[in-house]
Amino acid sequence: MDTYTIAAAARLVGAPKGTLYQAIRAGRLQAAPRQAPGQALTVTAAALQAAGFAVPAAALPRPPAEPDTAPTPEAPPTPTAEVSPTPTLVEAPTAEEPAVSMVPEVQAEAPPSSTPEQALIAHLERALEQAQERELRLLDLLAQLTGQRSTPLVSAPPGAPPARTPAAAPRPAATPPLSGLRQQIVAVLQQHPEGLSPKAVQTHLQLDTEVGSIMKRMVHRGLLTRLAAGRYVVAPGVAHP
Repeated sequence: MDTYTIAAAARLVGAPKGTLYQAIRAGRLQAAPRQAPGQALTVTAAALQAAGFAVPAAALPRPPAEPDTAPTPEAPPTPTAEVSPTPTLVEAPTAEEPAVSMVPEVQAEAPPSSTPEQALIAHLERALEQAQERELRLLDLLAQLTGQRSTPLVSAPPGAPPARTPAAAPRPAATPPLSGLRQQIVAVLQQHPEGLSPKAVQTHLQLDTEVGSIMKRMVHRGLLTRLAAGRYVVAPGVAHP
């Protein structure tokens, strides 16, 4: 055990020697027992700390380390959880919205300032008229074939020339039914027998699409007649829609 004289202890704790003597007389500081008569007073670092003096940690005795004789417990085995395979998410294909585009045939027939929707409507009206015309021609042909086959055969006397079957008289071509826009054009021109230009017809109908190309096709189908100065009138024989 390290012991210090009063002078050394005063330097250790940074206090006057008189303060240490007063603590010894008051019984607050325990002096170390003398080993021989006439030996100077000594104190230990533990006694200085017990009396409330600030003793450096390096001067204090270190407690002996206790041997670690307890066996180290073995850690229980950690259960391993079975990892299930993560299902793979398959993205569903996204349907792309079809873009409205003009096919070459529709674009060629459409006026320059028309929108794709208006050009498509005009193309469908033209296709409908062509289909109706084909249907009428097929009906005329079927009627001619049916009339020739239904003619009774008369037995001719020997030596007489074979009788000629009279050909069926051609039926007048029927006027194809008009579409919505053509009905409006015919109705406006019938209200103006003096004739109107395509621009005037477009103004009367309050349309954004030019109708000049449509009125020219109506002339080819016998629905309109073109007069001088670019005016159009309804062709004779065309009934009011």
